[in-house]
Amino acid sequence: MPFLTLCLLPHFIIFRISLQHTAEGGSLAEEVISTVRTAQAFGTQKTLGALYNQHINESLRVDLRAAIWHGGGISVFFFVIYAAYALGTF
Repeated sequence: MPFLTLCLLPHFIIFRISLQHTAEGGSLAEEVISTVRTAQAFGTQKTLGALYNQHINESLRVDLRAAIWHGGGISVFFFVIYAAYALGTF
């Protein structure tokens, strides 16, 4: 059981970080949409778009790191299954 906890702990940490970046980007987008007239009047669309892209790109970077953990976990899982199956045939 401790091994399973150690394997899943990085997944939950990375998922929480990704969700935080996505939420920050979403709240920025909601704020921009609610004040679209102000953004248009001051010509800050590109600046606000860059801020949104920064949050989303950070979320993407964290998700790509999580994909490595997922791939490693699935490969170990299938190795154990196939190794047990191979040992069971002898």
